Amino acid sequence: MTNTPPKSNRKYKPMKISDSLRGINQKFLYKFGKLDYIIHTKWAEIVGSFFVQHSEPRKISSILQSTNEKGEAIYEKYLYVNVTPSAAVEFQHFHNKIVEKINSYFGYKAIKGIKIHQQLIKRENIVTKKNNVNFINIKQKTREIKNTISKIDNKDLEQSIVNLGLSITNEEEK
Repeated sequence: MTNTPPKSNRKYKPMKISDSLRGINQKFLYKFGKLDYIIHTKWAEIVGSFFVQHSEPRKISSILQSTNEKGEAIYEKYLYVNVTPSAAVEFQHFHNKIVEKINSYFGYKAIKGIKIHQQLIKRENIVTKKNNVNFINIKQKTREIKNTISKIDNKDLEQSIVNLGLSITNEEEK
C-alpha cells in the first residue's frame, strides 16, 4: 500500500498584495508614462475639489525648444487638459498656480505650461449613477466577504480585509 498525501482543495497559489497590484500599476505606467501617471493619480490634490469636477488631464507632449552647445535637443513639456467651458476662464486664471504645484511636487520644472481644451465633462452625473447602482452590490459583497472571514476575532483586521476585498472587486468591475 502506498500512502499518498490527500489532494489540496486550494486552487490558487498565495501571493503578495503588491505583486497582484503591480500589474494594474504597470498598465497605467505603460499607457501614460511616469509623469502622466503621477499627474493623473494626484490630479485631485493638484487642482482642488472644484476643478477636479470640471477638468481632466489628457496628455503631456514634448515640444522642441532649442539645442544646447553639445547639439542635444532641449524639449519643453506641456500638459493638455480638458476643461468644461463653464470653468475654462477660471481654470486659465489659475493655470500658473497649477503648473507651480505640479513642478513643486516633482522638485524640478517638469511642466512648462498648460494647454486648455474646452470639452464638456459630465463627471458629477457619472459618479452619482455609479454610487446609486453599486450601493446595493457593496452591501451584498460586504456580507459575502464577512461570511468567508467569520473565524477572525480581531475587528480591525476583519474591517481591513473587508475594505481590501471591496476595493479588489471594484477594480475587477472596471
